[in-house]
Amino acid sequence: MVRFVLGVVLLILAVMVFTIARNRPVGVGQQLQAAAAARRVGLLASLGLFIVGLFVLGSSFIRVVPANTVGIPTTLGHVGDPLASGIHLTLPWTDITPFSTRVQELSMLRAPDEGDKSKDDSVSVIASGGGSMSVDVTVRYSIAKDQASELFKQAGSVLLVKDRFVRPDAREVVRNVFGLYTAEEGYSTKRAEIAVKIAEQLAPRLANRGVIIDSVNIRDVAPDTQQLAAINAILQSRNEAAKASEDQKKQTTEAETRKQVAALDKQAAVTKAEAEAEAVSIAAKAQAEANQRIAASLTPELVDLEKTRACANAIAATKAQVVNVCSGSASAAGAASPSSVIVDSRGNTTK
Repeated sequence: MVRFVLGVVLLILAVMVFTIARNRPVGVGQQLQAAAAARRVGLLASLGLFIVGLFVLGSSFIRVVPANTVGIPTTLGHVGDPLASGIHLTLPWTDITPFSTRVQELSMLRAPDEGDKSKDDSVSVIASGGGSMSVDVTVRYSIAKDQASELFKQAGSVLLVKDRFVRPDAREVVRNVFGLYTAEEGYSTKRAEIAVKIAEQLAPRLANRGVIIDSVNIRDVAPDTQQLAAINAILQSRNEAAKASEDQKKQTTEAETRKQVAALDKQAAVTKAEAEAEAVSIAAKAQAEANQRIAASLTPELVDLEKTRACANAIAATKAQVVNVCSGSASAAGAASPSSVIVDSRGNTTK
């Protein structure tokens, strides 16, 4: 609006200067030259004012909405549809209120120098079964583009959206959800589950107002002194019970492993014994079959031949002088049995 008024004023001044310069009286002689020079200056000044005024007036119709922002137009008290990021042509008397669509944070913390408030802003909750706790919570949220105009009508600015809608609803839901869990669950075992449930319950409440919940983070839970001591005792007992159970499982597993190893060793020993017995049986059977074949192949002539070979080996071993070697042979007719006389190198005689 200011640029529009300024542009109009500059155009009016340009017209006035042009009119004065054009209607300036003309003298004679030197006055004629001075009047002509002043007239030219006036015309140039009016032209400059006209150009500047036209530029300012034209720029009053152009609005730029920054990136990651929607512009809420308000024309003479009427709120229009949100404008996306970029350049827009609007009436000069239309006001544009920017609404950021980036993810924003609401931090309700005990520490006065970390949260949104310069004081203890944590949420006091009562757990199921009793016990009070202080909870530090951070809620991440953003504004829905298509609902920004309605949100502007209700809140008026981005900062007021946080204080009027996000903060009170978030605190109420945190108290309600923590009331469903025991102090020990809220302090340690179920904190992640509680954060998810808070986000699930908070999202539909704020979605109706044009606020989108991105995430909820439970940053810390601080029970009072007595409650903290009771929780620590419960956790210690639970850890000891879990350790005892784990030790028992370990011993059971080791015993089962030893039992399985013994069974495998026994099976291996049985298998080895059976294999060795089978091998002995096979060897004995083979030896018996060989003996049978040898016995079946023996004849009187073969026996005499083997005896003759034995005598020859004995002679070769003793270096004896042969007198009568293996004379005679056995026969079916009852002939004389073979005999041999060996004289060794010392003169001894062997039959």
